[in-house]
Order: sequence, then C-alpha cells, then structure tokens
Amino acid sequence: MQTLLIAVDGSPFSERALDYALGRVAASREPLQLRLLNVQLPLAGVNVKIFISAESQQEYHREEGMAVLARPRERVTQAGVPCQHHIGVGDPGQVIADYARTTNCTEVIMGTQGRGAIAGVVMGSVAHKVVRLSPVPVVLVK
Repeated sequence: MQTLLIAVDGSPFSERALDYALGRVAASREPLQLRLLNVQLPLAGVNVKIFISAESQQEYHREEGMAVLARPRERVTQAGVPCQHHIGVGDPGQVIADYARTTNCTEVIMGTQGRGAIAGVVMGSVAHKVVRLSPVPVVLVK
C-alpha cells in the first residue's frame, strides 16, 4: 500500500496539498494511506529550559499541533480515508524528511508559496530542504 505524507501547517498552501492528496486517493485504483504531519518549531530563548519544564513544552507543542491538525483530520475522516497523524518538533525540513524515511512513506506532498528560486534559497525554504533531504519523491503543490 502506498503511503502519502502530507505536511500541514494550517496555511492555505497546505490546504491545497491536502486537496491534491485527497484527489489522488479518490482517483487511485489501489488503496492509499495518508499520514498528516505538523512540525512545531522548538521554543527559543535562553531561559526556556530553565523556566519551562520539558513536560510543559511537550504539552504546548501537542496542543498547538493538534489545533493545526484538526481541520485536515476532519476532512480526511469525512472522505473516509485511512489516516494517521503525527506532531514533530524541530527544523521542519529535516523533521519531514526524517519522518518520511522512518515511517516508509512512498511520497511527500506539501504546499509551497511559489516564490522564485532565488527568494526560496535566501529564505531557506522548507520545501527546498525537503526536496534535498527526502528519500522519496516530493510533490510540491502551488
């Protein structure tokens, strides 16, 4: 069974990536499984580890991630598609590529803002990093 990893961040771009993935599922003759992944950035600051417990940080990331995943999970459930979800913490490009590798996903689908190549390089685009690091094909939805 093919497993499609959809990176979601709550943006209209990730909504379009989910639209694309659901369209692929509807058009496929073989069953496809979806995995939704939201990546939270680590809390920054010198005093974070001193004043905020690791458990509190994990709870914060879980709550924020579940809020972002709520709408995509609802849409996938309504479509009747098998789905798992995960919340990662760290550098988004690295976490997406690592998750695709460790869970044997067959493809990564993610939205992109469609900025030009130069702007993407200067900004350190997550999409560019995933394309570089991913062990499987990456579909960028504009």
